[in-house]
Amino acid sequence: MTDTPPRRSPTRLQRLRRTIMAGLTIIVPLWLTGWVLKFLFDWADGFSAPLIRQVARPFVDDPDFHIPGLGFVLTFIILWVVGALATNVVGRSLWQFARETLEGLPLVRTIYAPIQQLMESLTSPGKAGFEKVVLVEYPRIGMWTLGFLAGNVPREDEATPAHSIFVPTAPNPTTGFMLIVPPEQLRPTDLRVEEALKMIVSAGVAVPPALSLPAEAEEKV
Repeated sequence: MTDTPPRRSPTRLQRLRRTIMAGLTIIVPLWLTGWVLKFLFDWADGFSAPLIRQVARPFVDDPDFHIPGLGFVLTFIILWVVGALATNVVGRSLWQFARETLEGLPLVRTIYAPIQQLMESLTSPGKAGFEKVVLVEYPRIGMWTLGFLAGNVPREDEATPAHSIFVPTAPNPTTGFMLIVPPEQLRPTDLRVEEALKMIVSAGVAVPPALSLPAEAEEKV
C-alpha cells in the first residue's frame, strides 16, 4: 500500500487571497444592492422635486429648495394614488379611454405602446403576453440564450406560425432584441418568467435548478 503524500498547508499568499475573495463575495453583492437602491431612491426623490419647489416657492425664497427624502415620499404617494385609481372600476374606464387616446396619436403610439407592453410583461408576465421561457440558439448555432415567447407570427404558406421572441440583455432586462424564430428552432423550458429574470439580472450567476440544455447541445460541446 502506497503512502498518501501529506497535504501541503496553504502559503501566506494563498491564505491572503482566500480571505480577500471571501470578503469580496460578501461586500460586492451588498454594495451593488445598495447602489441600485440608492439609484432608485435618488430617481424617485428627484422625480417630484420640481413639484415640491413649485409648491414651496411662495414660502421659501430658494430656487434650489430640497429636503432629502421628501420627493421620494411624494413619488411613492403619487404611484400609490395612480395605482389605486387604475385598479378602481371608474379609474380603469378612464385609464382605458386615455390609453386609447394616446395610442391613437401617430407619433406617440410608436413610442408609448411598445414601452407600455414591455413594462406590463415584466411586471405582470401572465397578464401581458409572455407565455413561457424558451431556449434560442443565438447569436449563433451552438450558443444558447433565454428568451420570452411573446406572440405568434403567421407564415405565407400557412404552416405552423413562427414565434416572436424577446431576448433581454443582462443585467438590464428592460432592453434586448426581438427575434422571429421558427418553432422547430426553439427549445421549451420549465422555467417561470421570474426565475429567468433572476438569472438575467444576476448576469448568469443565479442558474435555476430547472434549467438544462438540450441533449444535442451537450454533444456539440
